[in-house]
Amino acid sequence: MEYRKKADLKVECIASQEDFDFLGVTLEDILDRTEAGLHFLKKAKELCAMTQKVVWTNVAYTLNITMLPDGRVSFEFSECLADYITSLRHSLALADDETRGPLEEFIHALENADEEDGRRLVAHFENNVKKERMKQ
Repeated sequence: MEYRKKADLKVECIASQEDFDFLGVTLEDILDRTEAGLHFLKKAKELCAMTQKVVWTNVAYTLNITMLPDGRVSFEFSECLADYITSLRHSLALADDETRGPLEEFIHALENADEEDGRRLVAHFENNVKKERMKQ
């Protein structure tokens, strides 16, 4: 696998079919978030941090998966607030009317926050989402 640091909290991991075969995982495992797929993502994120000297904050985590023209796959692990905001904006496309307004307000608050306040807002938001999921 190849690793490239793209920002302080953003690393790209490029994996080939040979990498998947060696690790005993398929792209479908990753996309379907099977146990093997989640294990691969966890290990890849750890290797990104180790090889690129990144200290993850565990706040504002996003993952972008891109199929490359040569058949390899790019996994871009990020904890950059700008990437998190972009991900939230994509979520707006699927949000119902009840969710859209509060989500737009949250995005606006993040865009106007400094790094420390933004991370605090995201941590609070993510904790609330976890609590709601546990209720279901």
